[in-house]
Amino acid sequence: MSEGEWMNPGPELPQTMRAGLLTGYGGPEMLKVGDVPLPAHAPHNEVLIEVRAAGLNPFEAKLRRGWLAGLFPLPLPHVLGTDVAGIVVRKGFDVSELEVGDAVYGLLDPMKQGTYAGYVAAPSYLVRRKPANLDFAEAAAVPMAACTAWHGLVNMAGIGPGSRVLVQAASGGVGAFAVQIAKAHGAWVAATCSAANSDFVRSLGADQVIDYAAGSLAEAVGDLDLVLNCIGGETALESYKVLKRGGQLLIVLRGDMVELKARHQMMAQHGVTTREIAFSAQPEILDRLRPLIEEGRIKVHLERRIPLEDVAEAHALLDAGRRRGKLVLEMGARG
Repeated sequence: MSEGEWMNPGPELPQTMRAGLLTGYGGPEMLKVGDVPLPAHAPHNEVLIEVRAAGLNPFEAKLRRGWLAGLFPLPLPHVLGTDVAGIVVRKGFDVSELEVGDAVYGLLDPMKQGTYAGYVAAPSYLVRRKPANLDFAEAAAVPMAACTAWHGLVNMAGIGPGSRVLVQAASGGVGAFAVQIAKAHGAWVAATCSAANSDFVRSLGADQVIDYAAGSLAEAVGDLDLVLNCIGGETALESYKVLKRGGQLLIVLRGDMVELKARHQMMAQHGVTTREIAFSAQPEILDRLRPLIEEGRIKVHLERRIPLEDVAEAHALLDAGRRRGKLVLEMGARG
């Protein structure tokens, strides 16, 4: 069956594409850029996206280092990347919600060929039309970070008007969205960051900004319903001390050994619940975020736009941490 018979027609496609390839587990130098064939795309239920930008996430750095190889073994070489923004260039015969030419964004399966590439194939239900007020790089910064923050704060913790929330590492990708999502739901929000990022975090809407290096967290804030911790370690242990009894500690991905070893003791001592937030592809969250983004109630902050050819440098920046917003790879938008 020819492409024209089972896929909706679109622009002529090249035979190969540029891609950032993970050639082995290790540091950023394990990422190389090369030419590879376009990904195979199914004749039903899928779209082929010309990638204009791909968000960078700490999860991908963990995959690169091999820290998650026991759970997520990768066939090497592998194209990393979960966040995507781009243009639909092919669609399956049964895809009715999207059209060729639509500008879209989404959160894709990290175990399949990823978004650090010129093209990516994806189930159509995982992508949504891009918010009209975002360019491709801004849109690519949203899915994993914002969906993780929303899932924890709203779906898991059920925050609302009157909730007292602390967001730790509030200048980073998840943290910056978390502050804005909590404020959009009527919560009172405290946030930790470095002194250099205090004005930025205050601009997100935080009611109280705390320099994490300035002293005891418990002396700065307390009686909280919820703490969102993106760091782990000693900061997670400090989080228990500022929660009121019955409160919740949410830890992004999973706690490290410092927190894990003390978790049950700390929960019993402080009368709180600890839960882990594992990101998942929930496109319905993108549906909830879209009006808030288009109304300007949630803004996207980029620290840097980086060409795909510099993917190794991008991961070095990712490893360095202490970011103000998101890092994004750009594939070279046209038109």
